[in-house]
Amino acid sequence: MWIEPLAAKLITLILIGIFVIIMFTIFKKVLKLILNAIIGLVALFAFNAVFGTDVAVNFWSVVITALGGIVGFIVVIVLHFLGVAF
Repeated sequence: MWIEPLAAKLITLILIGIFVIIMFTIFKKVLKLILNAIIGLVALFAFNAVFGTDVAVNFWSVVITALGGIVGFIVVIVLHFLGVAF
């Protein structure tokens, strides 16, 4: 059984629409993560410059800040002042 040309075009259009929605969702999440990482990195450098602290700016502090945003930044600062990490 062959699919009619119009039905094939509709199915293709629907599949392309689903693909675009999925890619947009993934891109949006990745963009948010990158933006959080940049803001967190700037916040860590600014915090060190303004308050004269030595909070380490390394892979883990950037990951925590990127995943947590402002809350992640606060976690890194609190962990630094408690002497647990960073």
